[in-house]
Amino acid sequence: MLLPCCAMVSPAWAGLSYTTQYRDHPVRGTSPPEIWRYMNAHPIMDPDDGAAYANLTHDHDLSLKVATSNGACRVTSLTFRWNFVLTLPKAADYARMSAANKSLWTNFVAGLKRHEETHRSIFIKCGQTFVPEATRLTGPSGCVGMQRKVRRFIDQRYASCMAQQKAFEKRDRSRVLGLPFIRAATGR
Repeated sequence: MLLPCCAMVSPAWAGLSYTTQYRDHPVRGTSPPEIWRYMNAHPIMDPDDGAAYANLTHDHDLSLKVATSNGACRVTSLTFRWNFVLTLPKAADYARMSAANKSLWTNFVAGLKRHEETHRSIFIKCGQTFVPEATRLTGPSGCVGMQRKVRRFIDQRYASCMAQQKAFEKRDRSRVLGLPFIRAATGR
């Protein structure tokens, strides 16, 4: 005997995952002014903002499934993946630097790393908010347009994340430019 059956959709499964790949950008010189000149002549190129001393690039992808349950279309599975690439300058002539310049350089790179990792943290925190929110979206039975609705929602939240990134960049810029290595390099 066959029992009547109805489709049951379990609560949405949502996930945010990310990877971070660290890359080196070799720079030459043994003193802050030499390295500074080299870094300005051979910058890391940020695809959005141009020349940079360090940067975080990323791409993301979304895996999304929807289904009708109890007369409404619901998200049944959503995975958002960020793939970050954090590029930092690496002193090719580090072994030839004086102890004082090594210290200035090490602190400078640590400051850049902190800055870029904060950018990454902002993205992750945003995702931890918008991914669960996206799973709560609903649409009409039949799910026509539901995937588009979820993707548009995520795109809007992503734009908000980018605004947070720009605000952080503006706030933290003076700290980065005030690092002792830069002061030694520029004589300020």
